[in-house]
Amino acid sequence: MKNEIDTKNKNMLQLLWNQLAYQGVLYLSDITEHKHVVLINTLSLFIPVFTLLNLLTVISLGIPSLYIYFSLAYMFLLPLTIAFNASGKILFARIYLFFISTCYLIMLAFLQGNQARAHFFLLAEALVAYFLFPAHQKKIMHCLVGFLFLLFIGLDFWHDEMVGLIVQTPERIKIAGFVTDVSFAIILLGFAFYIHITFQKTESFMRLEHDKSEKLLQNILPLSIIKKLRDNPDTIAERFEDCTVLFSDIVGFTQMSKSMPAVSVVSLLNEIFSRFDDLAEKYNLEKIKTIGDAYMVVGGLPEPDENHVEKIASFALEMLDVIRDYRQKNNVPLELRIGINSGAAVAGVIGKKKFIYDLWGDSVNTASRMESHGLPGQIQVSESTYIRIKHLFQFEDRGKMEVKGLGLVRSYLLTAKPI
Repeated sequence: MKNEIDTKNKNMLQLLWNQLAYQGVLYLSDITEHKHVVLINTLSLFIPVFTLLNLLTVISLGIPSLYIYFSLAYMFLLPLTIAFNASGKILFARIYLFFISTCYLIMLAFLQGNQARAHFFLLAEALVAYFLFPAHQKKIMHCLVGFLFLLFIGLDFWHDEMVGLIVQTPERIKIAGFVTDVSFAIILLGFAFYIHITFQKTESFMRLEHDKSEKLLQNILPLSIIKKLRDNPDTIAERFEDCTVLFSDIVGFTQMSKSMPAVSVVSLLNEIFSRFDDLAEKYNLEKIKTIGDAYMVVGGLPEPDENHVEKIASFALEMLDVIRDYRQKNNVPLELRIGINSGAAVAGVIGKKKFIYDLWGDSVNTASRMESHGLPGQIQVSESTYIRIKHLFQFEDRGKMEVKGLGLVRSYLLTAKPI
């Protein structure tokens, strides 16, 4: 029961803190400015508490009421910064905080004179400025920091000659100086810790974004090509003497899609191609691209693989299984036509803004023709592919056929998995 009450109280305090710290963020269109508003609201709550603790300490030294009145006024005026943020006066809130803080520090310097070093807090205030102003207000920030620095130089130059309005005994002066030094050290260490946390968060965010972009890039380009692009951003082109190219096309999809809602068309292709992607990963093949309802994949590059022909053949057979499974589950008359050819090809990266890893060459054209001249629900392979894996798979000889641009070409139908 006690734990539940403690948790409830903790949640209430957290809610109250969030309500105060995030005042004004709704007026900002740029999310990157939120942290500046949250920090200034946090300081408007923290500084009065710190001032109160410092005041309680110096009261025990017999400090005159004038010092107490000024400190109490500062403590009550500072939280008005949150009210200004809450009303949308974001810039005014920043300037207001620095105005009353500067006035308070000048008052401390004249009250204590050369008995303490209150003007050093102006440097801490200048440090804070770098974290409270967004990039588009950097001119205001630099002017404010410059003003504070000049004010510090002036007070430091006249510090030894300044006679404070508060006259204290040597013992009390020593204690007051100690309190000032400790307070200044706490402020600097606090902001050093804040900077440390900010850097850690920034590094974590950058690491996360890097991992996201790296994963996205690996979905577009092969890993080995990404490494080459990093080393040499110029044109990347390689000739591979031995690879196997597969083209596939959903038969009659164009006509079928005309009678389907757009969402259904995209959903169908996404489900089927996603399963093809899983198969490509299973057989360690490189997906090249999809164009409409066409799917292209290659084996044996960019990393050489002596079993690339066998893997492409197994991949093709499982593609037919995917289509058969989808057809039965969704009662959609889908058929896949597949063409395969083995040989040499040139692979490279083209484009400046939207990269694509693509293939060129006669073997690529032949694979495309194997698909376009193939049969629905069948896998047609060229003779070069057949010769390499005829002892591993079952085939049906289609004989020779006239292929545009290639003349008479002998082809085979891949019919079954390895014997």
